[in-house]
Amino acid sequence: MAPPVKAVTFDFWNTIACEPPGTMAEARQRAVAAACEACDHEVEATLLATSLEEVASSYRRSWSVGTHFHPREGAEMLVRALGVEGAAREMVAEAFLTAGRGASLELSPDIRPCLTVLDERGIRLGIVCDVGFTGGELLRDFLSREDLLGHFSGWAFSDEVGHYKPSPQIFEAALDALGAQPAEAVHVGDLCRTDVAGARAVGMRTVRYRGLHDDAGADGGGEAEFVVDAHRELPDLIARIAGPVAAE
Repeated sequence: MAPPVKAVTFDFWNTIACEPPGTMAEARQRAVAAACEACDHEVEATLLATSLEEVASSYRRSWSVGTHFHPREGAEMLVRALGVEGAAREMVAEAFLTAGRGASLELSPDIRPCLTVLDERGIRLGIVCDVGFTGGELLRDFLSREDLLGHFSGWAFSDEVGHYKPSPQIFEAALDALGAQPAEAVHVGDLCRTDVAGARAVGMRTVRYRGLHDDAGADGGGEAEFVVDAHRELPDLIARIAGPVAAE
């Protein structure tokens, strides 16, 4: 008999929330341009756009092969490309790293009631997230503004753990924070290569959420045990997987 489900972890991007196309890239370009102007460092718009794209491309290459690329590495790469020197380097780097703080993200449909129901049932909720350039601190700020952070008991953001999915370390970090064994946990995410394959490899049950992005195995990794189109399906699915939560 399968053990009861004690914990459910969620991917962040395209599972808990999504970015309207171009939002973060545009915010970073505006923030860096403003920082350069504030410190009297002239930079051509074309050079700025090209440099930002080179940094983004480096991140995408690293992420695709599972080699961790910390957001601060991207910031350092950018200031070198722009030729920023002296005290201005830190100002421009910080502008790049914090540009997403006020960006408008959109919550996934029905995620709020889904989290509320699971929380009320005593399920420990966590996040396992590859952050890109918007780090875990900023994403927690977003969840706090949306009054959702209190639902989560633990998390593992790649910039804080130092690993991307599907590495076992990032899933294990979240499970440790939640006090759950892999067999007692379910992971919900949209990507087969990272979410499904990574969670399965450490012994978690897997759910692929396709309400915002239908990966359908395009990136490899095999299919999840369960596939849902809406978060409103999750509470009943979790209840069916392995029965009620065991008493502590």
